[in-house]
Amino acid sequence: MAREGNLEAPTRHPLAWTEANFWDETRLESELERVFNICHGCRRCVSLCNAFPTLFDLIDNSSTLEIDGVAKTDYAKVVEHCYLCDLCYQTKCPYVPPHQWNVDFPHLMLRAKAVHFKRHGVPLKAKILSSTTTVGRMASIPVVAEVVNAVNASGVGRKLLDKTLGVHPDAMVPAYHSRTARKRLRHAKAEGTATPAGRTHGKVAIFATCYCDVSLPQVVDDLHAVLIHNGIPTRMVMQEVCCGMPKLELGDLDSVRAYKERNIPVLAALAREGF
Repeated sequence: MAREGNLEAPTRHPLAWTEANFWDETRLESELERVFNICHGCRRCVSLCNAFPTLFDLIDNSSTLEIDGVAKTDYAKVVEHCYLCDLCYQTKCPYVPPHQWNVDFPHLMLRAKAVHFKRHGVPLKAKILSSTTTVGRMASIPVVAEVVNAVNASGVGRKLLDKTLGVHPDAMVPAYHSRTARKRLRHAKAEGTATPAGRTHGKVAIFATCYCDVSLPQVVDDLHAVLIHNGIPTRMVMQEVCCGMPKLELGDLDSVRAYKERNIPVLAALAREGF
């Protein structure tokens, strides 16, 4: 017997991206149609992001006013608006697993992005913008950082960014710092006596991320200072690479796996040390 959704915590099934069926375009289109039809009959998610208004406009402007009136080639218009925030899954959708309809909209969008990436790739500008580790490392070189920041702050520079990389002239762009968080805290050691609290061991290792390392190093510096002030032994994770989110949004799952395989051993070793 079917049960009303949202009566218990959602169950997130692993993304089966190593299975052949995951990459089958016919199966993907069939699943997109199934889920889009469920979304069409519910519409609780319409206010969350532009993926859902795009889907509902396509349906409402079709000849049948149903999902079967939408060209499958237009499904990509919905997919490109999803940035995998997961709010629909976590807060709105009443049909997520364990409901029998098994709707996981973000995972389905990621699957569609991955299939598109594998079949067609992405423009060079998307590859550049998503390579945050490389861009950050180059843009944070002394002198280079000042030049990059000056160009990004100029009207001519913003027009150039718009023409070459598709960055809108009014979009906020991060500043780059040559004194990165890792450079500022490279000598920081987790000194002192750790006091366990709850399930934690009372020690902290800061995973700065690309963005905070090169664009907001003061935030990391301040966090470190607060933790030290409160007697919490703290150190930086010095060998980290990109978390992979920019590549995930492109559907570049191989790059995400490569980042994961570099980060997890480092983080696991710190966890074993009690961080």
